[in-house]
Amino acid sequence: MEKIDRREAIKRTAAIMGCTLSGTLISAVLSGCSNTQTSSGWSPSALTNEQLQVAADLAEVILPATDTPGAKDAKVERFIDRMVSEFYPTAERNLIIDSLDELNRSDFLELNFENQTEFVSQFISNEENRDFFLLFKQTTLMGFFTSEIGATQVLQYDPIPGGYLGCESLEELGGKTWAT
Repeated sequence: MEKIDRREAIKRTAAIMGCTLSGTLISAVLSGCSNTQTSSGWSPSALTNEQLQVAADLAEVILPATDTPGAKDAKVERFIDRMVSEFYPTAERNLIIDSLDELNRSDFLELNFENQTEFVSQFISNEENRDFFLLFKQTTLMGFFTSEIGATQVLQYDPIPGGYLGCESLEELGGKTWAT
């Protein structure tokens, strides 16, 4: 058996740990790069089609399309479905699903955008709905600003950033927050 010193043992352990971590990271990156989010054959995995439509409309109320794309343009409802399906604990998952069902039982989907906005204002004025709305809004913003549309069309994006420019005004740098 080969005898190694402490330094060599640490190097080999680090190499083994690095391979283990790299496998996990590669898997996460590859799953994030799949085109299931944009493919036309996509179907929800946690939400029903009705819940997905309510999620899309509610996300659009939070981030409407203006001179920039809105939540529906970025397909934020698909991100929400994935978060509910794979990442949120049971309590948060149930909160979102139950609240989307409650909105679906109301006439929320039948309203036009202006009336949906008013409906949401009344909905969140009820203390019981605030936890849901805060979680939903947080998920919507995360889904939008990490989407390609949010990162490249709303935020300032440079795939190959140059040098670091500290203490520059936002207006001099394009007037937008950086995505990268």
